[in-house]
Amino acid sequence: MNVDRPGRRRGRRSRLRPFALAALVVALLLGAGFAWAASWPGFRPGRITVYGNQRVSTTSILAAASIDPRINIWLQSSAGIAARVLRLHAIARVAVHRSLPNRLSMVIRERTPVARLVAGDGSCVVDRRGFLFLALPKDRALPAVITEQRLCAERRLSAASRTMRLLSVLRLADAAGVRFAALSHDRYGEDRGVLADGTLIYIGDGTHLGRKFAELRALEERLRGSWAKVKALDLRAPSTPVVVDGRKIEGGGLLRINARTGRDRRELHRLPAKTSSSRSHAVSKNLSLGARQRASSPNRSASLP
Repeated sequence: MNVDRPGRRRGRRSRLRPFALAALVVALLLGAGFAWAASWPGFRPGRITVYGNQRVSTTSILAAASIDPRINIWLQSSAGIAARVLRLHAIARVAVHRSLPNRLSMVIRERTPVARLVAGDGSCVVDRRGFLFLALPKDRALPAVITEQRLCAERRLSAASRTMRLLSVLRLADAAGVRFAALSHDRYGEDRGVLADGTLIYIGDGTHLGRKFAELRALEERLRGSWAKVKALDLRAPSTPVVVDGRKIEGGGLLRINARTGRDRRELHRLPAKTSSSRSHAVSKNLSLGARQRASSPNRSASLP
């Protein structure tokens, strides 16, 4: 059994004492250096640059970032800066970079709008994921999605909402080469739209969209010489589309439906419209079914929508 003698313990302590003193001195020097660096004016925020923003002004981004000009730039949280900037609805992603001695840069990725939302509380734009943000004058060329709901004050559309379903319709239509100027719901909640040339399209409940848009493109090609006389096209039963002659909707607009009464707020000019069985082979195969479809929809043949 080994027992340390008192003299041996004192010798070991005497050897450790210089190292402890040296470590204490180093810690004090490091602390003093850190305190000096933290308070040195050269590390306070200097040049701050913002890249990638077009919709949101640099002034708005800097205001949202809330970078304290009195605090060392290296002591301010880059994650906190990014989180504050992301509160701006039009911004999808932010990367914050710092460089010596006091420079900071933010790389912005903005959301890309796919449609204008004409809602009960005003107008805004929406991206493919349903995020809503402020519309700009250049967004007037985007297709319009019309709803009576007050949605523009929200940050994002509900994934199960009917308005989100219209965005899916718009995406599939674009993929098929069909260009809508406006989309909305009729008084029964079914989808309808207006093409860029003013042709009214009854889409239905959102099923078989690929087949419906393929049929639409085929009819456009087949009726190329007389397409200008087509007022409306009912694709709710894609195997038996119904074609209606008449004047197209001017400006590519849709009537806004009053949600309380289910009636149109204003009427289009009532024009005599006939269903042409010679326009499409599919129509001529089943005129009786087409007649039942027209009878089941509001003013389907004589007054559209």
